[in-house]
Parts: sequence; structure tokens; C-alpha cells
Amino acid sequence: MNVLKKMIANTCPDCNQALLCDHDAISYTKACPQGHYKEETYPILGVKIVFDAIK
Repeated sequence: MNVLKKMIANTCPDCNQALLCDHDAISYTKACPQGHYKEETYPILGVKIVFDAIK
């Protein structure tokens, strides 16, 4: 069960802090508060963009 929780957890892969989540009409965004990781999801297009080390 812990493996499943770890796979779906919203934490930064670098620092394990909780990701900040935001959304608008066309996208969902999850970002690390320290700037290590950012993920943008566009469900209408079926696209997920992941940025590592965005600082």
C-alpha cells in the first residue's frame, strides 16, 4: 500500500515537500515551492508537461 501512496503523492521528487496546486479553465498546475519541479496538465489536449529544476 505504501508503494501505491508514493506513486500518487503530490510531493516534489527532489525535496519531498508538498506541491502547490492551481487550476484554471484549461489546465492544472502542480509546482514545488522551492522551484525544483513543475507539472502542467492540459486534459482537453491529453498533454502533460513536466519541468525539472525550473529555477
